[in-house]
Amino acid sequence: MVSKRQLLLKVHLAAGFGLTSELRLANWLLTSQNWELSPVELAQIGRLPERYWSTFQASFQSAAVQCACEYHEQFATYLTIIDEAYPQRLLETYQPPAVIFYRGTLACLKQPALGIVGARQAGPYTKLALHQLAALPTTTAIISGLAQGADAMAHQWALQQGRAPIGVIGTGLNCCYPPQNEQLQQTVAQCGLLLSEYPLDTPARKFQFPARNRIIAGLCHGLLVTEARQRSGSLITANLALQANRNVYAIPGRLDQSLSAGCNQLILAGATPLLNATLLTDELRYFE
Repeated sequence: MVSKRQLLLKVHLAAGFGLTSELRLANWLLTSQNWELSPVELAQIGRLPERYWSTFQASFQSAAVQCACEYHEQFATYLTIIDEAYPQRLLETYQPPAVIFYRGTLACLKQPALGIVGARQAGPYTKLALHQLAALPTTTAIISGLAQGADAMAHQWALQQGRAPIGVIGTGLNCCYPPQNEQLQQTVAQCGLLLSEYPLDTPARKFQFPARNRIIAGLCHGLLVTEARQRSGSLITANLALQANRNVYAIPGRLDQSLSAGCNQLILAGATPLLNATLLTDELRYFE
């Protein structure tokens, strides 16, 4: 008999079930004493629209999904939303992942955590901003998305400072995007924690990166935007952090620099301008 968490993994790997239905099923499993259910019963519990039932049933019962389950049990470590070790602050956010795969040290999630995001074209100004954060407690974990630019700089800075890096990626854990960050991604997994809601071998797809931003926003205690254009994925992350009741900070920049427009806009909307590390230090010590 499969366990509840193994059932959630199998549903996650099968086609046809969306995140909302997965969360309904997970909520039902919390109090259920019998989870040997048919695909139709699972679909009913998840309130899956009937037009997807046949797709889900065929996938759930397929040899391919059974092989995928065995593959992930052997080569991946994962948390489900019903596990005791699932991070509480992520649990409290909108649409937390029902299954999250990881490599590295889960204990990093118990440290005060600062999310750092910014433009893929970020330059010396982001590096200067990171240098100003050296006064942060060394117990502060740094969360970012392992993208090009500000994300990569944040992880590299965390590693140089001896802080735990936490990378949340938009591919499977054994894939890397962009390819030039492959070594950095491996180092993050070795020295900190690497997370993804996507199964192994999942390649990069455009829609997956905005989706992973909600995990960054949910896991951090505070979010810092270093450089961002007026229309930027970093601003999406900032809005998600605000919705999760996280404090949002922005590095103010010159009015004639396009990479400062997003940060200045955030400050105008109520984000805290970060002039030094004192504000962050005071806030993050609260979570120690």
